[in-house]
Amino acid sequence: MTTNVVNKTEVRVPLVIWIVLAVVGLGGLGIAWGLQLAQGMSITGISQQVVWGLYIAGFFTAMGAGAALLVFAAISEFSALFPIARRNTSLFLALVNFVIGGLLITMDIGNPINLWRILTAGRFSSMMTWDFFVLIITGILTLVYLIFSWEQTTSTLITRILGILGMVCAVALVVVEGWMLAVLSAHPLWNGGLTVISFLVVALVAGLAVAMLAWPEIAPKLSNWLMVGLWVMLAFVLVEILTGAIAVEVRPHPEVSLLVAGVASPMFWVYLIIGTLAPLVILFWQKNLLWMRIAAALALLGVLLEKLWLLTAGQAIPWLALPQGSYVPTWVEWLGLVGAIALAALLYLGVGKLVRMKEV
Repeated sequence: MTTNVVNKTEVRVPLVIWIVLAVVGLGGLGIAWGLQLAQGMSITGISQQVVWGLYIAGFFTAMGAGAALLVFAAISEFSALFPIARRNTSLFLALVNFVIGGLLITMDIGNPINLWRILTAGRFSSMMTWDFFVLIITGILTLVYLIFSWEQTTSTLITRILGILGMVCAVALVVVEGWMLAVLSAHPLWNGGLTVISFLVVALVAGLAVAMLAWPEIAPKLSNWLMVGLWVMLAFVLVEILTGAIAVEVRPHPEVSLLVAGVASPMFWVYLIIGTLAPLVILFWQKNLLWMRIAAALALLGVLLEKLWLLTAGQAIPWLALPQGSYVPTWVEWLGLVGAIALAALLYLGVGKLVRMKEV
């Protein structure tokens, strides 16, 4: 098998960047979580009507990106599409996303004790319980995969088996999360198999965006795949809106209209213009590495906003005779999310440096 060579030159990160990431990451998470524990979830934008907000959108984004990166590592065992020399970094980035996603959902639950109660209650009729267990299994498998591939510069029987298992677990993780929304009959906007398929496509977009930001040497190759993913995302949105406008019995028009001119419209329009159309234009007209990475960052932001407007619009129309729900993320939630992103960057630049030193 041909071994792809990766340039091991590391860009020196200024000390001020390390300090900023540490302060924003640890400080932001500490302040946000501390305020939530002290004052309750009332300081966030969620309510009895809209119970899933920015933290869950971030959780879905991180899980999707992590699952896709795990798949990319597995593909490198069998194809040159992703360099085998980047396998360790891909696995480590997947782990970082799983850890950050787990942190975000723990913050959304409120008290960490509640997470323990969910895991030990044995309520396997709940899709959330399945989601937690699949995440734990996928995270452990990713760690084992990374350990076995640590000293390997080529594919072996063990790493290929772990890669196949990793792909199965990664797909299962994303499917369970999409299914968790699709089976909620009280939220018709999420019903149906299209939600599960959309989760898979959006996860691929998130993973490609992260890979382009992390691996400049294959960013041009991945940019074409990212364009395809963004076009499919856009097609799904158009189908959702047109179906809601034409066939009310399939997709309730009031919920879909919230995307255009309702409570979810700011998130939807920023997603559509900044998170989808802008990266598509950039990738079409610009082949410069800097612009491609800018497009990848915007696409990743678009994935987060896609999850946010989907959650907001899906919960706004109550099943019972209650007022329409609304949701706007508070500064506490934004602080927690930015802190989680900074912590992810800190882990990648710090601990991830040991992983990148093993690359050949």
